[in-house]
Amino acid sequence: MSIVYDRLAWRRIAQAVTLTLMCACTEPQHADRSKPSPVPALDARIDVSDSLAAPGADVLVTARLVGSPVASVTARLLYDSTGLALLHEEQIADSAIRVMNPQPGIVRFASVAANGFADGRVYAWRFAVRRTAAIRTLRLVIDETHTVSRTDAAPSLSRKP
Repeated sequence: MSIVYDRLAWRRIAQAVTLTLMCACTEPQHADRSKPSPVPALDARIDVSDSLAAPGADVLVTARLVGSPVASVTARLLYDSTGLALLHEEQIADSAIRVMNPQPGIVRFASVAANGFADGRVYAWRFAVRRTAAIRTLRLVIDETHTVSRTDAAPSLSRKP
């Protein structure tokens, strides 16, 4: 009989130890993940050299990202092709690489600058004005953008007219 009592005693001791360990552990069950540092706010803007240009005049349209230094962007510039005509892209004196794919009413473009864009200017175009009101139809749609530290900047993006 002593073997039975010994087994019961060991079982009770094991249960007591297990219960004590379960109740004594107060650490959280999940690890706290450190949140990445927030990316400063980034504003997408379209700058127009003359928002009241008369028909027949040319205007300079600049896509600009203001805020944290941006290293790359892919985007679209939308416009009313009956009121504005794309003449050509304007050169920006920096070391960035730029490409565009113009279609009537939309210009798809991409820009890359390892050290960021000068004054946030990612692209610039020259348009001929056919109707003054068409200047207000310009829209900038950012598809993807990254900072110089390779952080996705799209979540911090706000759009300004």
